[in-house]
Amino acid sequence: MTLDKIKELHSRVNSELDASHFGKAISTVKAMLKETGLNRQVDNVERIGETFRYMLHYLLEGVPDEGRDRLLSEISEQLRGYADLALRAALAVDCPDYYYSLLRFNTLRDEHVSDILREYGEISSEMSLAELGGNDVTDLRKRRESQLTRLFNALFTSLGADADYADLTRYLNSGYADTNVAAQALSAMTLAQLCFYDKAKLTAMLDIYDNAENPELAARALVGIVLSMIDNKARIEADTALMSRLSLWNDSIETYRRLQEVIKVIIGTRDTERVAAKMKDEVIPELMKLRPDIMKTLREGSTELDAAMLENNPEWEEILSKSDLTKKMQELSEMQSDGADLMMVTFSNLKQFPFFNTAANWFLPFDSERSELNLSPEMKRMVEMLHNIGGVICDSDMYSLALAAERMPEAQKNMMTGQLSAQFENMSEEAKSTLTKSSEPAFDTAALKTVRDLYRFFKLFRKREGFNDPFARPLKFLDLPVVGTMMSEEEVLRLVGEFYFKRGYYADALPMLEALAAENADDATLWEKIGFCHQSAGRFAQAREAYSKAALLKTPGPWLTNKLAYVNRRLGNYAEAAEYYTNALEMDPDNVSLIMNAGNMLLETGDVAGALSHFYHANYLRSDNQKVMRAVAWVELLNGNFAKSADYYSRIIALGAQASDYLNAGHAALLQGHFKEAVNFYRLSAEGNEADFDLAFNADLATLESLGANRRTAQLIADAAAGPVS
Repeated sequence: MTLDKIKELHSRVNSELDASHFGKAISTVKAMLKETGLNRQVDNVERIGETFRYMLHYLLEGVPDEGRDRLLSEISEQLRGYADLALRAALAVDCPDYYYSLLRFNTLRDEHVSDILREYGEISSEMSLAELGGNDVTDLRKRRESQLTRLFNALFTSLGADADYADLTRYLNSGYADTNVAAQALSAMTLAQLCFYDKAKLTAMLDIYDNAENPELAARALVGIVLSMIDNKARIEADTALMSRLSLWNDSIETYRRLQEVIKVIIGTRDTERVAAKMKDEVIPELMKLRPDIMKTLREGSTELDAAMLENNPEWEEILSKSDLTKKMQELSEMQSDGADLMMVTFSNLKQFPFFNTAANWFLPFDSERSELNLSPEMKRMVEMLHNIGGVICDSDMYSLALAAERMPEAQKNMMTGQLSAQFENMSEEAKSTLTKSSEPAFDTAALKTVRDLYRFFKLFRKREGFNDPFARPLKFLDLPVVGTMMSEEEVLRLVGEFYFKRGYYADALPMLEALAAENADDATLWEKIGFCHQSAGRFAQAREAYSKAALLKTPGPWLTNKLAYVNRRLGNYAEAAEYYTNALEMDPDNVSLIMNAGNMLLETGDVAGALSHFYHANYLRSDNQKVMRAVAWVELLNGNFAKSADYYSRIIALGAQASDYLNAGHAALLQGHFKEAVNFYRLSAEGNEADFDLAFNADLATLESLGANRRTAQLIADAAAGPVS
């Protein structure tokens, strides 16, 4: 059976179970397992079939059974799990993706978590004794590190290994768990859930979270649970036992607050690519442009670059004030204060070391004694100092920094050490300031670092092809089982809605704002923001409705009045748009843009005199503005004042004309009977693009006729523009 056929059967199983066709699903799953050589599992499915037949028999006999729904949900999940197992086996034959390459290797080794944990513990004990005796532990350290990779790979490629998960849960909840083991295990399980859903893994993560006394362990587990829910909503919601367990979270204030933090951090990754783009496309080019001025200032002032020169230097301030750099840096600072990840830009180019070719290494807690590192005592102190600043740098970035540092020339190392030492106090204070705002700083820091390590893995891992990236799309947290209901509180909706709206993610902000408006229908600001979200997506009718609701709740100011004018204009409600523009002008009478918009709307309604009055007002305020002059010239033409129109077109041409200006000047000459002049203007308009001229001229023919021109005469004059004039 081909891989495509297995995929087809996998899809069929899910469809059959969705339609409660359990008998058909059992047969389909057995066929999949036989075709992929998983014969031991066929017996398990046979037993599931037998259980289903007993349940069906009792149902037909009319025997009441309160546990029937629960049993069916268990049978459904078991069958889906076996279908996943068969699909995975089929893909593992020759799929080149990292997951399947690792699966093939691990299948041959037949790794068991309990064995790995036992060996890890034995090596750790041996290391402790060797260190006490002053002996070299290099080889033992490498062996212990190897066990961590084995553990990660075993859990990452496992599916339905209930006994292994039970052993792991007992170890992590024992109170003696090694932080390295915890980090590797939970990261591996999280990644695995994004490849194939495994109820047993999710249950294990719930066990670990619910019993975790260590807030860092709880943070890693909760991040994994939330990410597991993203693509597995239907399967989790169909599982009555799992939903019953998750519903207990509703009574936990601590979990509510922790979920808020995890969701905030995940959502905050949305800005990472924007920050990276701003740094790459705006800040760095601006710095490069300033570099000659900065170097000139340095050469004129001193032959040595002193760190003190960078602080409060009036000449540097003057250079910066002439550029947009200060503004761009302020924007970045604001984004960082909202949780944007500026470190991603700094360290993304330092993920090319061989160390990062192994997936497990992206999730290791930083350890300056790691065997791949060879840091000098000074550099080791420096990186450890940075690592101890809570939440500033995540673990994978710390490894990037350490790996890069050991390869630097000595002079560059010393300079970096000096710079970091100078900045350390500020960074430390900033971190303290952030953490003092938190009621649970250890959890919040761990959640932030965990999400950032995951984000870097999915965006930068060299072999990431085939991975299901949870950060590739917005987190629809309101759709998550149980979590969505918990997070539908006004406090969370406002926090997330404001973040999305402020950052310009209007499609993501809209559901939050609408949910808030459902409970706060008299909040005009919410309706304004809802209107703007619709407007940004081009839904002008919905935008008009929302803006109108806001206008009923408060006296419209300039912003709302302008928006009502704009959406009515886009909807073709020109009279209404003109009224709103007029209202806007009462608040800002000399705003040329508003005057022009009001004039254009009056023109659309046929009020030529009213439009002309507005355009002359604009011309009085901006007499040298060609856009205003064009409006006056055209409306004077429509008003029958051909000489005035021709005069304005002459002024426009003198300032620098477009093809349309020559065309309209030709119209003005034609309507005055100045045919040779018209031909010359038309020729200039057609120069270089006769096809565009023909289209524009033919579009204006009806207007010319309405103004008194003879159609045939006008066509002949246009035709003459294409040939010599006698």
